[in-house]
Parts: sequence; structure tokens; C-alpha cells
Amino acid sequence: MEFLQLPPRETLPYTSCYCEENIYKLIETHITSTSLKHYTVIFLSNSSKCIPVFSQKIQRHPNNPTIWDYHVILAYHPNHSLEELLQQSKIREEVEEQAFEPAITKSYIYDLDTTIPTFPCPFPTYFAQTFSPPPSSAFEDPLDRVLLQMALSRNIYNRYFRLVPANDYLDHFRSGRDHMKDNEGYWRAEPPVWDVIMGAKATADSFDDYIDFGECESRAEALEDGREYLGIIVGEERLWEVFGGGTRPDVELLDIMTRTVPEELSGEEASATDNSSLVPEVSEASVPLVGVSSLQEPSILG
Repeated sequence: MEFLQLPPRETLPYTSCYCEENIYKLIETHITSTSLKHYTVIFLSNSSKCIPVFSQKIQRHPNNPTIWDYHVILAYHPNHSLEELLQQSKIREEVEEQAFEPAITKSYIYDLDTTIPTFPCPFPTYFAQTFSPPPSSAFEDPLDRVLLQMALSRNIYNRYFRLVPANDYLDHFRSGRDHMKDNEGYWRAEPPVWDVIMGAKATADSFDDYIDFGECESRAEALEDGREYLGIIVGEERLWEVFGGGTRPDVELLDIMTRTVPEELSGEEASATDNSSLVPEVSEASVPLVGVSSLQEPSILG
């Protein structure tokens, strides 16, 4: 599998709070032009700029999500292009659904801010551990998990996803990093050591366009005229249909089913992708606790 050729996670270009640039540099420095069609950049956000994401490095407590204003990850789908995955998922919708079909792995996720040891992570595993709370067994009182799910069920926390082909992202992404400065011009987080990114075909700063999820709840799954490079926006269920596969069961069952290395990986490959020793210890730093009673906290800059 191609992802085994990438360097270990800790050697990849990385600057905290600059996920959009981290993913850009990963593609730019490690993905060949002939392989780009098998990679999709995924922006996570919504019109409220409040998306709960679990298994993140800056979480103060593993049972509570980080509330990002946006986040950026990379999907690797070795056997198909994004266009093919979208088409296949639509065909599946037209076929009569079976009562139950086990989740399958056809995509892998690169998230440089996740604490999930397997890197890149099989999509079903990533989906389960990133978009739902830990299983009830992780809570002192199982009722706490129920209360957390109820709090996160509000529309303000619905997750949406912008799917951008990797080659378009390389060509059109451009950021002057102005969003990372406060009103007085000071950095909210220290910038990367590399130069500002300017895609070869970008004529102006396009960062704000990529994180524009205004009225995403009512947007059709269609390319914008003249701005096709921005990709399309889909909801969480559609994301599962495109990059996952099989029936999406109850979140607790999905969590149990996907917390193991996929069967299709051999023992050697499983060892190569399990970089548990590379996951840094999460500190009790200045990240506000985001739990049932504090989900109104301001979102954290991506």
C-alpha cells in the first residue's frame, strides 16, 4: 500500500493550529503527481464554526471533544478517484439496502492532530473514534455519555465536509495567514517556518473560500460555477457513504467493530502503521474543558 512509503508521522511537516498548511505540505512533499487522484483534502466545519471532534491532541480529557472552528484532514483512497467514489455511493443508494452489511475499509485518513495510533487510519476506525464519544465503558457513569450525545445533537454542532481533490488544492490554495492574527496584529499561534503558501493557479487569498460553510445545511451537492476547485460540501451521512461502506450501525457498535486493525492488513503492515509510540502525551495545558456543561465555549482556531 502506498501510504507505507511515507515517512513516520513525527517527521512530517507540522505546525499546531495550521492544519490546512500541514496537509498542503504533506501532499506537496510526499505525494507524487501520478497518485494525486487517489487523495482528497477534507475541510470540516459548519455555518456556526463549531464542530466537535474527538481523539485530538489538545483535548484536556479523552471523553470530551475539541470544538474546532474548522479542521483539515487528508483521505487516501487507493483504488478509486473521488469522482468514482461519489458515483459508486450514489449507485449504492439506488440498490435496495440489506438488513446489515459489515463496515468495509476502502479509504484511509491522515490527520496530523489525532491521537489515534494507527497512521494513516482506516476510515471506519477514524469515523468511529473521531465523530462519536468513547464507548460507555470509558465513562464512570454511562449516563454521562448519553448526556454528552444529547448536548452534541444540537444543530449548531452538525458537521459538514468540503471534499477537494488534492491536485486542485495544490493549485488553488493560498493563505496569507491573516486569520491567525488578532486585531492588534499579534499571532494567535506561532506561524510555520516555511513560506506562506501560494498555489500555482491561485490569484488571490483563497483560505476564506475553503472554510466558507455558510448555509451549508441547504447547499446542494454541486460544484460552484467558476470555482470548481473548491469541491463540494456534504453532510456526515454522505461522508460515510463515500469513504466508508456497508451499513452504518449504532455508534457504540461501530466503535467496537472498528477499534482493531483491519483484516486486510498483514501482520507486517499492521506493525508498520501502528505508530502508537509517536503519539505525544496530551498535556493539561490551557485548553478549556469541553464537556456537557461547557459546550458553549468559543471554538478553537483550526
